[in-house]
Amino acid sequence: MIGRLTRISLPAALLYALGACAGGVGGAVAQAPTAAESPDADRAIRPSGLRPVFAKNADCPPIASEFGAQTRYDGSRRPRFRFGGYHGGMDLSLPEGTALLALAAGTVVTKGEGGQAEGIYVWLRHAPQDTGLADWVYAKYQHLATLPDLALGARVAVGQVLGRSGKTGTVGGHYGPSGYPHLHLTTLRSAAGEYRVEGTRVSAPGGYLFDPVAVYHEAQAPGAARPSRGDTAVAIPYVTTDGQASPAGTRVVWPVACRPRGEARLIGDRLRRSRRPTAPRRSP
Repeated sequence: MIGRLTRISLPAALLYALGACAGGVGGAVAQAPTAAESPDADRAIRPSGLRPVFAKNADCPPIASEFGAQTRYDGSRRPRFRFGGYHGGMDLSLPEGTALLALAAGTVVTKGEGGQAEGIYVWLRHAPQDTGLADWVYAKYQHLATLPDLALGARVAVGQVLGRSGKTGTVGGHYGPSGYPHLHLTTLRSAAGEYRVEGTRVSAPGGYLFDPVAVYHEAQAPGAARPSRGDTAVAIPYVTTDGQASPAGTRVVWPVACRPRGEARLIGDRLRRSRRPTAPRRSP
């Protein structure tokens, strides 16, 4: 596999990215740091080295904090008591209300609201035939604005809107009263399709966290060439804001729609024109 995707133990996956702030809707139960969250756990997660590359004609939200990063989007250091200070997912900085898309076809496993650093979330389970990966993938979308209107057990299509981005679970603490609107996406992989839900957590036999970008690297989208060994660049399939998948027939897409470059420039031009002062009308 290109890049280094270091396995972590299942307990570590349960203790942080799968729900470090375990609790019911509207609150969380504080937990003391465990061995998996201690400074010695800094060997548990490392950056994969995979680099997402977007099409030149698409304006896609970039990653603000990568899997395994030791810093947040604002450059501040992550706390050592969580995975030794390494990031257990990837963050996309987004305006509140941005549509969040299913990265692949899948099934709704659970949804709810956790506490600080988690917020409103939804879990999807993706079978190997949904993604093209050899393993099952469990994906968690966090910090949603409101609870998704999705029934448990419902099937979703690739690129289907799951909910809207928000800042739940980020107000207070490091981000202060304004919070931080963004999507935190966690991906867990397992050879098994069986899973267990405990509060905000989902676990699977032998499950371990991995870089969400690896989903796009390992999925074999129709017409996409397999990256050569040692090549860390990963072409990202996506859905445009008008609902067109690129490449056509792809089984996996970026979790947020991308604007065509021409559309982005047009919107920018309109905004600039709207801000220009207008000359006062002369009386006849």
